Amino acid sequence: MSTRTDTLAGSWGWVRDSRFDLLFILGTAGLGCVFSLLAWANPELFPLLLTLDVWLLGYHHVVSTFTRLGFDAESRRQHRFHLWVLPLLVFAGTFAVYQAGGVWPLMSVYFYWQGWHYLRQSYGVSRILDRASRRPPADNPATVWMLYLLPLAGLLYRSSQGATTFLKLEVRMLPVPAQVAWAAAACALVAFAAWTVFQVRALRSGAGSPAQTLYLATHAGMFTLGYFLIPHLETGWLGLNVWHNAQYILIVWLFHNRRFKDQVSEQHRFLSLLSQSRWMLPYLGVCVALAAVLYTFILRGLGWIPAASLLIVQTLNFHHYIVDSLIWKVRQPSVRRNLGLVT
Repeated sequence: MSTRTDTLAGSWGWVRDSRFDLLFILGTAGLGCVFSLLAWANPELFPLLLTLDVWLLGYHHVVSTFTRLGFDAESRRQHRFHLWVLPLLVFAGTFAVYQAGGVWPLMSVYFYWQGWHYLRQSYGVSRILDRASRRPPADNPATVWMLYLLPLAGLLYRSSQGATTFLKLEVRMLPVPAQVAWAAAACALVAFAAWTVFQVRALRSGAGSPAQTLYLATHAGMFTLGYFLIPHLETGWLGLNVWHNAQYILIVWLFHNRRFKDQVSEQHRFLSLLSQSRWMLPYLGVCVALAAVLYTFILRGLGWIPAASLLIVQTLNFHHYIVDSLIWKVRQPSVRRNLGLVT
């Protein structure tokens, strides 16, 4: 029975198992859809939904990065630059942008960099699911085109709408003509159609990962909903943000869980204990609590200093974007090993 189960898991391309992976693929996307659709149906709910997202998922997902960088001595040694030097450099850059132009340059950089960050995380997840499968790769030439074109076309479309505020702060969008945005959307649609045809052929031939295929379908659905179907910028963004945050939290937990193999390490006792399967909820609780303490201090304790809270929060965001682009590369042996990927 165990061999049969392993074979089925390998053929589907689950990273951990069907329960976890379906939560990761469909659960996070479903949660993002619920948030966006509720806010769209009843705009008065947006502040409440945003608060839930920010305090339970957003701040938590940034703190999750630091569980990889500094929750144990080995990680702190490995990531000394990321922990102690990079934040100072990012703060210096953030402060310089603020001094040069005020709030709107920071918020504009945040909006576009965050969109790119969502795209790159989704690309990385796709690669992880592809590597997890025991099937031959789909060799689908349209996959990367679909992955990139749809989110980038969405950013162009949002830019063409010309919003002047984002999360109640001034923002300036790139001056994109509507014709350019719709041309990009048409290219993305062609890429999606081509990807669908090639992927169906691959799956029928026994190649390609069904789990990755399911994930890529949610990728297309979430970016279409968030950037095109939901008319309001912030309401569409909310669903994407919830989806992205929840994904990241789960994949960081999986990394730690696989790293310690459900055993308590004497060298990394605290982190390894929290990373056991039966301790998943306490792990999430610790991260939420740490995030609440950190961001309460930033938002309340520094609130009397003009712009201090905005500068610190954006520094943490930008630091998170940079670090994530460095520590989650699938080609790194430690990432493949701790995610249980096929080598």
